[in-house]
Amino acid sequence: MPEVQDFDQPTTLSADLVVDGGARTPGHPAALTVEVPGDKSVSHRALLAALLPGAPSRLTLRGANLGGAVRALLPALRGLGLRTHTDGDTLTVERDGAPVPQPVRPHPTVTDWPEGVPYLETGGSSAAARLLIGLLAGTGRSAVVDGDETLRHRPMDWLVTPLVQLGADIRYLAEPGRLPALVRTPVRRPGAVDLAVGSAQARSGVLLAAVAARLAVEIRHPVRSRDHTERMLSAFGARLTEGPGAVGYDGGAYTVPPVVDIPADPSLAAYPVAAQLLGHGGGELRVPDVCLNPTRLGFFEVLRRAGADLGYEDTRPGSSGETVGTIVARGGLDGVTAVRVDDPATLHTLIDEVPLLALVAARLPGTSWIGCAEELRFKETDRLTTTARMASAFGARVEVADDGLRVTGGAPLAAGEVPGFEDHRIAMAAATLAMSLPGRTTVLGGGCHRTSFPDFAEVQRAVGADITEVATV
Repeated sequence: MPEVQDFDQPTTLSADLVVDGGARTPGHPAALTVEVPGDKSVSHRALLAALLPGAPSRLTLRGANLGGAVRALLPALRGLGLRTHTDGDTLTVERDGAPVPQPVRPHPTVTDWPEGVPYLETGGSSAAARLLIGLLAGTGRSAVVDGDETLRHRPMDWLVTPLVQLGADIRYLAEPGRLPALVRTPVRRPGAVDLAVGSAQARSGVLLAAVAARLAVEIRHPVRSRDHTERMLSAFGARLTEGPGAVGYDGGAYTVPPVVDIPADPSLAAYPVAAQLLGHGGGELRVPDVCLNPTRLGFFEVLRRAGADLGYEDTRPGSSGETVGTIVARGGLDGVTAVRVDDPATLHTLIDEVPLLALVAARLPGTSWIGCAEELRFKETDRLTTTARMASAFGARVEVADDGLRVTGGAPLAAGEVPGFEDHRIAMAAATLAMSLPGRTTVLGGGCHRTSFPDFAEVQRAVGADITEVATV
């Protein structure tokens, strides 16, 4: 039986973020360029490409996002016999390592862990867990996939049910539909499957399983969401077909290149762009080398439609199948009207930026609506509820509906103590708004930004933030 590690010690909360806001740092240039880390979603997928049959013995990811969500995959890969090495933002994976066993996280109802299979723990990253399950089900590698206590409560049936329909044997070891899950045998039956939700993680996990198994498949989905997996696999030479509500793979050959360049993350670029819009009415901000995949640009597009001066320049193709370019933000929120998101496709293009968009909406006239967002209840937190509670701590008027948020703009906002809920998207949104508010704001547990954006404080300082991390006692 694998070694069981004691996780019963009290959880250490992240450091707080303290923001002294209200004015841009004196002497800042009117035109400013800042860089943000590599795209988290593309990094996850490129890293897992090392598990695809026929992948090179040495795979290098240049410009990778090395936040906690991506790093959560590294011990799991080592548990499967791959070696990993990081040098700055370059991540290298080699296939000739010996498996490094992981300690088992105790579970209140699982005492008899499966013998003779790797135990792979992925922290709190749902993308890491779901995509890994898909690759295991495609390659036929038997393993237990698990996560932390938060991830153990997030749904896995969105992915596992279609994999079982394709012939995989995947069993839950505790609560049905939840981690830990044991992948026993691979997918083996070609055919069509229907996804219950528009989750890109579910669609990607099934597609990666099919490609790893060279199994012809059609995946029908209710709404189009981010398509990084399709773009990456097409760049590798896999023959995919896409139509309304479906993506297909013909079971043919592909080649994983030895080097993949990761573009910068548009969801992370949203924070300095929002700081620019919230902070003042002049100047220009440029964020270069960003992934301009249209399934990821909803935050910018919704604000553009509302009147914000946002655009894209220097566009070009990238090596991972993505379009890359520079996001340009000019001016502030003068003349920008209330925003409205009321279709699932648009929601999925900004699903990670909903907390930030809600705070920007609180500074706009009229009533904004961000709907079709039921899936946010299953993120690191119930992100509809935590967004509203965080925003209300500033004085914003945000009402939680069954499937979204209604934001009434114009309420006076004030600095103060704000909960971050140990949710990186909530904490970074709060710190970004705080930059524009006179006085001191403390975002409790705001150091959790390292999940996706390790350099968040440094980047926001570059656009004028007075922001520090203060360790909790």
